[in-house]
Amino acid sequence: MNTPLVPQPEPPKPEALRLEQKRAGAKTFFDFGEESLRYGLDDGNASRTWTIEYAELAVERERFVERNTWWRNVGAIWVVLGAVLTSMDWAKTQVFGLSIWLPLGAACLVWYVMRIRRYIVVPSPRANVLVIDDASAAGILAEIDRRRAAQLRDRFDYLSPDESPEQQRHRVLWLQRQGSLDDHEVSARLLQIDLMAQSPSADPRQGEHDE
Repeated sequence: MNTPLVPQPEPPKPEALRLEQKRAGAKTFFDFGEESLRYGLDDGNASRTWTIEYAELAVERERFVERNTWWRNVGAIWVVLGAVLTSMDWAKTQVFGLSIWLPLGAACLVWYVMRIRRYIVVPSPRANVLVIDDASAAGILAEIDRRRAAQLRDRFDYLSPDESPEQQRHRVLWLQRQGSLDDHEVSARLLQIDLMAQSPSADPRQGEHDE
């Protein structure tokens, strides 16, 4: 039977929360449930939805920039077409007349450069969670980190008689790297593990009392 490293009162259940984003034709939503995140992305071409447990979300962050290459391709074709037609008209009439395709193509290229979608990526085995990189991104990422850390702590902050002290130390240090334990908590838990290793009958809460 696993023993909690530090007996604590039952934490309050996290409240359900929904956050949404919209930028450059892309929409995202984040439904924060008790045990998992329901995440959706609509990029204008397709709409997808996933349900991911918080513990599956990586602590690492990546960045992704997306542009619609259709505007670039069409713009380049129209610019070339406009330049050719303008040159042909000049050769025939010796009068400069700008083909309408030239400014239309230039406008498409400007739109391609300006219409950029920037995302912060939260990797997971099930699906990468794309958070639009805008003013609301920091709050969404902080909520993900908070719930992820709490779930990992709830699942892995324990002592197991089936594990060696070294395995238990590795798990505590891993929880620290995941943001689930702070430096004080890590020190207290490592002390508890050392006391248990020295005296198997010792109270696992003794290290916390000594703190």
